[in-house]
Amino acid sequence: MNPDTKNNPEGTQKDVSIFKDPVYLNALYSEKRRPKTTYPGKLALHLKNKYYKETGALLDIGCGRGDMLKAFYSEGFKVAGTDLSPSSKEACKPHPFKASNLEKDPLLFEDNSFDCVFSKSVIEHLHNPMPLLKQANRVLKPGGQGIIMTPSWMHTRWGPFYLDHTHVTPFTLPSLRDAMEMAGFKDIKVIHFYQLPFLWIYPIFIPAIRALASVPFPYRPMYETNLPQKINTFIRFSKEVMLLAYGRKN
Repeated sequence: MNPDTKNNPEGTQKDVSIFKDPVYLNALYSEKRRPKTTYPGKLALHLKNKYYKETGALLDIGCGRGDMLKAFYSEGFKVAGTDLSPSSKEACKPHPFKASNLEKDPLLFEDNSFDCVFSKSVIEHLHNPMPLLKQANRVLKPGGQGIIMTPSWMHTRWGPFYLDHTHVTPFTLPSLRDAMEMAGFKDIKVIHFYQLPFLWIYPIFIPAIRALASVPFPYRPMYETNLPQKINTFIRFSKEVMLLAYGRKN
């Protein structure tokens, strides 16, 4: 029997999502799997200085366990979050939170109500990311700024993209730029983004990191290794590059 039809007398398939089950967030984003670090604070500060420029009301779309939401709050933003997981509401307290099916339902926030929107590692989970991107544009104030981050298919197609089995839609520089444009964003910029904070300050070292990434060093969680955590993180994020898309509401 199809598990989606169990306990359904008419035998029709129910709308069941793993993201609605607390086990998803609790398992994949547990302290053991992804221990809390200073990285969210460093990323929030970098994005504030380089892209957002000024603080204001910020919506974190797909806020998960609230790490980035709280980091932006520490940088002076007035934050709110939305996610499908029921565990996120508790994780994001005391900040405003509204649950939403990010692929199907409108975001439960008013038009033109945020200065900034932010979404990291979310759109790759959606079979159709366009409604989320259009909703992100809708809730922005005129002139508001949006940042969307997602794994770069060019850098992760060999394996890391599917470390999470719920990843379904990969993006490249051109495809993410097109999606942002079709969602109504203007002044769009899309870059390959390394999650190694020293490169944000010293981008001159990026060619050396690219050369390092070509060496087949094993690292967790792709392989079982005994590398110290800092070295493992350095190797991993020299290889697993993100896309960062920035755009404004017209």
